[in-house]
Amino acid sequence: MKRTDLAVEFGEALSDKDIKMTEEFQNGIKATCVTIGRQGEKLIGKPAGKYITIHCENEPNNENKGAVSIALANYINQLLKPVMSWEMVLVAGLGNEWITPDSLGAKTVRRIPATAHLSDTREFKELGLRPVAVLEMGVMGQTGIESSEYLHSISKSLLPAAIIVIDSLACSDLSRLAATIQITDTGISPGSGVGGNRTAINKCNMETKVISIGVPTVIDLDNILDNVKEPLMVTPRNIDAVVNSYGEIISMGINAALNPSLSSEEAEMLLCQ
Repeated sequence: MKRTDLAVEFGEALSDKDIKMTEEFQNGIKATCVTIGRQGEKLIGKPAGKYITIHCENEPNNENKGAVSIALANYINQLLKPVMSWEMVLVAGLGNEWITPDSLGAKTVRRIPATAHLSDTREFKELGLRPVAVLEMGVMGQTGIESSEYLHSISKSLLPAAIIVIDSLACSDLSRLAATIQITDTGISPGSGVGGNRTAINKCNMETKVISIGVPTVIDLDNILDNVKEPLMVTPRNIDAVVNSYGEIISMGINAALNPSLSSEEAEMLLCQ
């Protein structure tokens, strides 16, 4: 099996009764849901759980960004259960902001307003906001700290009911490059799609529910061409626009899921504080 972070690509390549795939439409947007059981976990090496791939065809334009973000918000709310609407959620952006294909996490969390520090204010109570903490993680090469250790230490201090992590992914099918969003309740192993071996950010290691959201921004060149002499990862020519577009969509989806009463204007004001 070629290297990929997308469960849907494993599901298509392998046939097993413990790997179930269904297709559905959410807010008019096509999605493929893959459920992996314990036996399926052993077969493909991906954690048991639910993986949802939202199909965006090509890079979403201004006309369907809203529809994709609403579909994403609905799936976030599904996976958050049984977390209550008043419980804190920690949103963390993984990756390296200085390497464009790996900057999705950083670009996204900068669009998500933090509200946890406002929980004692009158406006917080009037709007019925959820406390949200936002963290831009960076990578171990920048911080010297394993991402999972860093996030776990913050989580132990804040005690969130759930953590949402955002990261760039890798795929093996060119048609899915920069054209899908994966959301899962299994967490993430940073860098696994490109051969990395970092400690997983999941419920077991974080001691709380973990949801991960990502977009495939790179693909192995040998998945596209034959007789490739050296392993190379390639990315779309317009990767800057791709990352900015998906950063906007994912942040809109997270904001709509966590604090639906917050208008876009109010969210913008909080970001400017």
